[in-house]
Amino acid sequence: MALSTVALTVKYQLRRTHPQRGRLQRRLDALEHADADGIRAYQEQRLRQLVRLAARRSPFYREYFRNSGIDPRSIRTLDDLPKLPLLSREDLARRSDDFRTLPRWLMRSVRSGGTSGVPIECHRTLASTMFELAALERQWSWFGVPENSRRIVLRGNTFATGGKAPTLAVRGARQLLVSSYHLTPDRVDRIVADIRHFAPDVVEGWPSSIALLAALLRDRQIRIPVRAVITSSEVMAPGQRALIEQVFEAPIIDHYGQTERAAMAGACEAGGYHVFPYYGIVELLPVEGAPDRWEIVGTSLQNRGFPLFRYRTGDEVRPAAPGPCPCGRAFPLLGVVDGRVEDTFTSADGRPLPLPSSIVDDLTGLREAQIAQLRPGVFELRVVPGTGFSEARTTAHARRNILRQFGSGQELRVRVFEMLPRPPSGKLKTAVVDPAPPKDETSFGRDTIPGKRT
Repeated sequence: MALSTVALTVKYQLRRTHPQRGRLQRRLDALEHADADGIRAYQEQRLRQLVRLAARRSPFYREYFRNSGIDPRSIRTLDDLPKLPLLSREDLARRSDDFRTLPRWLMRSVRSGGTSGVPIECHRTLASTMFELAALERQWSWFGVPENSRRIVLRGNTFATGGKAPTLAVRGARQLLVSSYHLTPDRVDRIVADIRHFAPDVVEGWPSSIALLAALLRDRQIRIPVRAVITSSEVMAPGQRALIEQVFEAPIIDHYGQTERAAMAGACEAGGYHVFPYYGIVELLPVEGAPDRWEIVGTSLQNRGFPLFRYRTGDEVRPAAPGPCPCGRAFPLLGVVDGRVEDTFTSADGRPLPLPSSIVDDLTGLREAQIAQLRPGVFELRVVPGTGFSEARTTAHARRNILRQFGSGQELRVRVFEMLPRPPSGKLKTAVVDPAPPKDETSFGRDTIPGKRT
């Protein structure tokens, strides 16, 4: 059994057998049927606990409370929350370790380049990841999805490089992984056969990957009915939604979150899009110059090892639909979230490459990073050095990522900047299709990923 398969199985089983699982499910059930006052009381209790924990154990918050003169015991209600500072992605990029309240070895470390091109590292406790799964399964249950569902997963998956099969069954985790980087007409028959043999309850993954598979099935007049399609990580175009619903004959269950796990929201069966108030507290910060848009600011209520209060996600939201929602839950409604929107990349041999920003997610020593496609199969990594930067190490790491995810035969160039050029909007995207690259780099190099193109 491959290491990745073992890791997925162990992760799945740990979440399933966690001793707090039953208690958390009962808590979620009670909060789902609570009124607004009951939800607020729960949030305020968790907030008080986490603020006091952070004031004792987190170097960042110990320094903040000492220098500000604010007594952490004064943070008691949601009305007191604005006393705490707004946190930015740059705060995490500079001082990630200072937010921890537990040793590194007790938590899982995750990295992300995000939508802003600023790489960060975050830490998660086992209890918080287990709570997240319970919260998501609660949402899925609104659509009739069973708790122990069999899932087709399209989220990258690098197991298929080197001519290997485009699918991988992980029986212990009840998953069939389908490589997002090998969704091509010559492989579709094998993929369809494996999916039908697996008999899934749901399809889960990046909207761009699921839409690619749906297009291949539509072209062959194939439909694969499932209970639901679960999506996240990208904004879905209306055409993608219609195609996915048609081919899989199922509703789409979308949810919103971040690597930082500061807040979570998702669709309900009545068509609303709700904040999950047991997961985090959401504030909406007005966006300057845009009266109909607000930035999502999140305060996590579950990750005791890495508390984040008033974290600016950088994601903007439009006005919410008028409430109350027909579903009857007292969860706040959220408008359309403008999260990660990216151009689709193309490999040297013409394969579509969804969510290309994953190439830069685990690079270290950078203040900013962007992966750009100059033409099919030719990519440029643009970086701004940070603490501990090594151009050789960054280049080697990026080359390994491209080989594993995009396959061999691709060309990679690396360019170092003092600051990455911004588009007229001022927003830096992590992944772009850019046939006219900027010219003010301070260094330049390129290499071709060796081997046969796959």
